[in-house]
Amino acid sequence: MTIYIVDDNHDLVEFIGCVLEEIGYTVHTFTHPEDALSHLKESHVQSGTLITDYNLPAMNGYQLHQNIHAIAPDVKTIVISGRNVSGDIKKLPFLQKPFSPVELIQLVREAQEAP
Repeated sequence: MTIYIVDDNHDLVEFIGCVLEEIGYTVHTFTHPEDALSHLKESHVQSGTLITDYNLPAMNGYQLHQNIHAIAPDVKTIVISGRNVSGDIKKLPFLQKPFSPVELIQLVREAQEAP
């Protein structure tokens, strides 16, 4: 399974990427939402999991989700943030920073199993 990570905090992108690669996921990391969106469009991505920060340059994580969902509706989205933004992201899975590797892995697995 492929994971797409978008966060403007390079250290956090590396941390999440390392955690998920260690358990066998293929990971693509981005520090800008436009780069992630371009990659998914150009690669004709059909499925996978997007882990995105809510507070991003150019668009927020929910807007990124909407843009990606329009071109790849089977990509699952998890939103992360340092503040509770669950009211702003509809019913998307949410993980508040700071979080542990165990919490991250559990939420990724739950998101992938959801219909």
